[in-house]
Amino acid sequence: MKRFFKRLLALALCGGMLLVSAPAAFAEESIDDLNDRYKQLQAEADALQAKVDNAKTERAKQEAIKEKTTQEIGIIRSQIAVLEQKITALEEEIARKEEEIDGLEESIDENYDLFKRRMRAMYMAENTSMLSLVLGADSFGDFLTTSEYLRRVAQHDQDILDDLKQTLEDVETAKAAVEADREELASTKTEVEAMKWQLDQKLSSTVAQIQSIDQMEKEFLADIAAKQKEMKETQDEIDRIYAAMEESGEFVGGTFMYPVPGYTYISSYYGWRFNGTDFHTGVDFTGSNVNGKKVVAANAGTVTFTKSTYIAGVGYGKYLILDHGGGYSTLYAHLSSINVSVGDEVRKGENIANVGSTGWSTGPHLHFEIRVNGKHTNPLPYLQG
Repeated sequence: MKRFFKRLLALALCGGMLLVSAPAAFAEESIDDLNDRYKQLQAEADALQAKVDNAKTERAKQEAIKEKTTQEIGIIRSQIAVLEQKITALEEEIARKEEEIDGLEESIDENYDLFKRRMRAMYMAENTSMLSLVLGADSFGDFLTTSEYLRRVAQHDQDILDDLKQTLEDVETAKAAVEADREELASTKTEVEAMKWQLDQKLSSTVAQIQSIDQMEKEFLADIAAKQKEMKETQDEIDRIYAAMEESGEFVGGTFMYPVPGYTYISSYYGWRFNGTDFHTGVDFTGSNVNGKKVVAANAGTVTFTKSTYIAGVGYGKYLILDHGGGYSTLYAHLSSINVSVGDEVRKGENIANVGSTGWSTGPHLHFEIRVNGKHTNPLPYLQG
């Protein structure tokens, strides 16, 4: 009987150490560092706009815009590089975790086989209950020895079951982590493609935008008197339009949205420009492939004026005015087409025209104004999203 328990204990202890591999430490630190670096670059990009906003003159603004655009291109390239490093880190982490899962599953198989062998050995042992084995001891010493054997066998069985349970939990945890990494990987790849597209757009539009405003300034300064006369005539025309407009009702409420969806780049700001020789009464929105893009109502309102005839190279070209009540109105100029008529009521965000380059314009853009009681004001404080 002693030999039986010795064989049983040896069998219970066979296999030595259980093959349970602890999960390797996840490379969170490296990926977190990359995420922090990306956020830092984004903060640098956001800070560039402050230089433009703080510029005192139009010339200073244009120089700040050039500097901002150049630095943004460098930042976008750096962001793409960081994201590509993150992709590599995630792919390596996924591969490591999949290898870890394979090891854990192999450990489960081996420990389960060990447990089955234990159960089989117990079943094939002498048809004697454990109680009878204990009670059949020849002496109290044998009784204690037998009891210790049984305790150790039972404890080993429980250890195997505990290890199996823990390893199964580790597998599920690792699989969930892999799935999360895959989702983050897919999201990062999408973000890289978006950043590359943004970079292409900036590269293709930057030169054209800078050349456009430079060309406009050269034309203006080449014959200041004539251009100032033309601009005064344009403003006199608009003043007459506003003077003839009937008083509107209450303001429609809400906020004003950007009038060219997807385009927020400003090539010319509100205020003095061209060395203080011309006052720009609105802001010009432009960007890559902006020609023909839809122009939307910045807020709900009524079409009070449209002009489709114009002289090339003079004034605002095709333009329209929306009344929003309470003395608020918006003006949209240099249009290629106008899609509404006087008296039409339009919703905020509704298509009203298309971007063009009519009138005095050296490239496709939208000249946008917000007026209060007929007086022009800086539109930017009113614009949201």
